[in-house]
Amino acid sequence: MRNTKKPYKRDILNQIINFFWTALCFSPVFWFWFQEGIDNIYFYVFLGVALFFGALPGKILSKFTLSADKKVYEKYGIKFIRKFVQNGDIVNSRTNGLGAPSIKGKAKARDYLKTIAMYERYHWICLLFFLLTTIYGFFNEHFLLGFSILAANFLYNLIPIFLQQYNKIRIKKIVD
Repeated sequence: MRNTKKPYKRDILNQIINFFWTALCFSPVFWFWFQEGIDNIYFYVFLGVALFFGALPGKILSKFTLSADKKVYEKYGIKFIRKFVQNGDIVNSRTNGLGAPSIKGKAKARDYLKTIAMYERYHWICLLFFLLTTIYGFFNEHFLLGFSILAANFLYNLIPIFLQQYNKIRIKKIVD
């Protein structure tokens, strides 16, 4: 009989990490638009632009890949960053020897590549929305919130995009 407590513990840890980063990084964006008012036309324009960008075909989005070489990502510390994310090194070390989930076989690798693409697309949408919000904030002299949103954008969107691009390179080796 399989012990169901370990995967459950992994799921809880992953959701705690997800909630922490989402709450932390969406707070300045939420606060900014709360102050500006949700009836502000720019909120909807920025959201529409971001969603449109996220709906672009994968071939176009792939043009925004930092590098096709995983060593470039490693040079900039992606392995360190990987510790603090969902299914990252900390979660894997805290799940009592359960270890990192492995991808066995080409079919599982292809499925995981679709998951990576979904995560990357989500973060591109958020990155663009956060960036447009930051620019709008700076133009309207909301410098503290603008810098807060910029920092949140770096942490919550740019780094995860690079992490997904890194993972994509690693997983494609299984498929090819």
